Amino acid sequence: MAMSGDRMRRPGELVFVVALVIFSALALWQAWLISGFSSPSSPGVFPMLAAGTMLVSGLLILTDTARKRPESGLSTLQSFLREITSGRWILFAALMVAYILALEPFGFLPSTFVFLLASIALLYRGSILVTLAVSVVGLAAIFVVFRYVFGVVLPKGSLF
Repeated sequence: MAMSGDRMRRPGELVFVVALVIFSALALWQAWLISGFSSPSSPGVFPMLAAGTMLVSGLLILTDTARKRPESGLSTLQSFLREITSGRWILFAALMVAYILALEPFGFLPSTFVFLLASIALLYRGSILVTLAVSVVGLAAIFVVFRYVFGVVLPKGSLF
């Protein structure tokens, strides 16, 4: 059941899939603790079905991933570090930290707008007009969903 053909296994891929399988097993266990499987309509049935599906899918993906040959050339550690710690990903992680720190003083709307604009510009690297439009539309959608659909009061910030 090789879904990806002859593709090589990327650095860190096997470890990531194993972590997903472990998480899925823990989620299934936690879902079982909700109410067991006392009846087909008990509160834990849907979470158990979701976690069970995650676990089965994860095991299938793990089998497929384990069969792939690792990329050759650099050592596993060197390949992993080259792939995961590229400048773009480190800068994106710094953007996330800055966003978290900016939420309290500046509030949700300006912090999220600047974060979306900067992160889309960094990762998309396209037209600034498209980046600006996607940021505005994305922020509007997030605001409407959280404020009006879910009724969440979004942080206003201490400076404004």
